[in-house]
Amino acid sequence: MIETIKRTIIGRPRLRVYNATDRVIGLLVTLFLLATVYALFFRLEYKWDQFSFEVASRIATNFFRFDLVPNDKKLEMFMSLLNTLSLGFVTTILGVVFGLVFGLLAARNLSSGWLTDVIRGISSFVRAVPTIIWVLIFVAGYGLSATTAVVGMFFHTFAFFTKAFAESFEEVDGGTIEALKATGSNWLQIVFGAILPSSMTKMISWVAIRNEINFGVAVVIGPAAGVPGTIGSAINNAARGGDYATQGFGVFMIFLTAWLMEITINNFRQRSILD
Repeated sequence: MIETIKRTIIGRPRLRVYNATDRVIGLLVTLFLLATVYALFFRLEYKWDQFSFEVASRIATNFFRFDLVPNDKKLEMFMSLLNTLSLGFVTTILGVVFGLVFGLLAARNLSSGWLTDVIRGISSFVRAVPTIIWVLIFVAGYGLSATTAVVGMFFHTFAFFTKAFAESFEEVDGGTIEALKATGSNWLQIVFGAILPSSMTKMISWVAIRNEINFGVAVVIGPAAGVPGTIGSAINNAARGGDYATQGFGVFMIFLTAWLMEITINNFRQRSILD
């Protein structure tokens, strides 16, 4: 049977033949782009009359003038940064602990089918709700505090680790698990003897990724949810007061912290791979 080669209009061989799925995806992307253009140019109201070139000039001039920031403001920013890092780190640790347990129960090679489906279903529902919504729910119910911020951030973190760890555990070689079962190993011995050692590198990567996400969320929830004591709140207060040098100093501290976290985590991950 001779296969007919499809060609373009100018006679060249068509390297790819588009099917119905490709056309649907292209149509959805086109509709999304048209909706975005329509919203940007016809629905959003731009208050250009409130734009001030003087304010823009002051921001551009003072944003990186860290020498204008008083020492007490620098100390306040540093303490706010520590509080923000603490929020993200505590949330990550709690998420790892609970996500590890439920990730083991959600892995199809370690748990029964109905329990896996239930845990994965709950995890999917929790992940579908953005982190900031969980924070706002608990802030509205229990007030503004670091505890409510951690609890709100915990839900999405827990669901993230449950899914990520379960998928990592499912990638462990089934032959290794069957060999341990043949020797009479119980569930805990299989977990600590094969599952966790084989998945450790991937787990570290997931923890590193989520810790960076939680740091960013902890920065944002300050001005967004009104959580006091975070560097996001301090930057927002400086911007409202016209202290653009302090605002720039806070943004620089966030950038520097994220950069140092990235370097540290990459080095630790490389060492774990080599070991």
